[in-house]
Amino acid sequence: MDFSSLTKKQSQSFVQQKKLLQRLSKGQEVRCEHCHGKVTLALVEPGYASARCEKGCTDVLLQLS
Repeated sequence: MDFSSLTKKQSQSFVQQKKLLQRLSKGQEVRCEHCHGKVTLALVEPGYASARCEKGCTDVLLQLS
């Protein structure tokens, strides 16, 4: 079985999420690529933050350490 295409897709997704989080941490406005809603960064519970759009198309959960 060849997992190279899956690995490549996962790597691209990770890079895209990393860039999104970097832009948010710099205070830049970020728009969801699907619904074009504003993506916000918020603390959801102790030790975790969430970057998500209003509709939930973009939803990244971060573990803070």
